[in-house]
Amino acid sequence: MRYASKEEFVERIERTHQAFTDLLNSVPESRRREKGVWGDGWTVCDLLAHLTEWEQMALSWHREGRDGGRPAIPAPGYKYNQIPELNRAIWRKHKEKPQSEVVSRFDTSYKEILSLIKELSPEELLDPGYFPWTKEYPLTTYLGPNTCSHYTFALKVLKRWLRAQNAAAPTRERRTKPRQSRS
Repeated sequence: MRYASKEEFVERIERTHQAFTDLLNSVPESRRREKGVWGDGWTVCDLLAHLTEWEQMALSWHREGRDGGRPAIPAPGYKYNQIPELNRAIWRKHKEKPQSEVVSRFDTSYKEILSLIKELSPEELLDPGYFPWTKEYPLTTYLGPNTCSHYTFALKVLKRWLRAQNAAAPTRERRTKPRQSRS
């Protein structure tokens, strides 16, 4: 997606992150380890770890590229056609981490990437090829999918899971009520 200004990009990141965290905050901590949020086995915590890991990869691309290197995108040892495998590796890496650590890293990572974006000039963000490693693309081409677009995706995933949970709730309640005897 192309952005007309740095302000538009920052506003979209902040707005989509806020929408996601507002919904996230409605999920009780006791339910953040329930499976089935995404795919068969992902939990809310797994989703947060996924977002965090991709933000951190984008930050590493920028650092390496800023310092004259050629970042391994999406990650060392992975090509774009291997993103499903990379996502599974991210899930395995973080699935056993304590919820408090996952949430803390999610919050810290967001602040870190937003701070970087706010520090960059409009030219650094929006000018195609400003950084040699981005070739003919603006930096937002790499940062957008790992921030605002990812938050929008996560918001949809979380909404879908919550709708499914709410739809199933009356069925579960009916099944757990004891049958009344007919005398």
